[in-house]
Amino acid sequence: MKKKKNNIFIKILSLLFLVYIALLIAFESGYYDTKIRNKSILTKEAMEKFENDVAKGEMVDLKDYLKEEKVDYSNSVTKIGNKASKCIENIMTEGLSGLFEALKGLFWK
Repeated sequence: MKKKKNNIFIKILSLLFLVYIALLIAFESGYYDTKIRNKSILTKEAMEKFENDVAKGEMVDLKDYLKEEKVDYSNSVTKIGNKASKCIENIMTEGLSGLFEALKGLFWK
């Protein structure tokens, strides 16, 4: 008896289905709603603090009331990938410009 080959299409479809189920569970459990509600509460608190400081006549700076949530997800793999892509970009840019210069010299004197 021959074993059936694993169909790559079925594997990809199964993986996409699992991702869909995970996202559906996260959405239905209220994860995204809670995250958005927490952001709006922080914004509301910041607005109240700003209004109180203005009413008191204090010096206000917008940076004191806004929180930037910039998360750095870089690690050694992404840094290596970024360096490699920069090198490839430089090689391609210089190589293509050199090729165009050579073609220009051949055909347009």
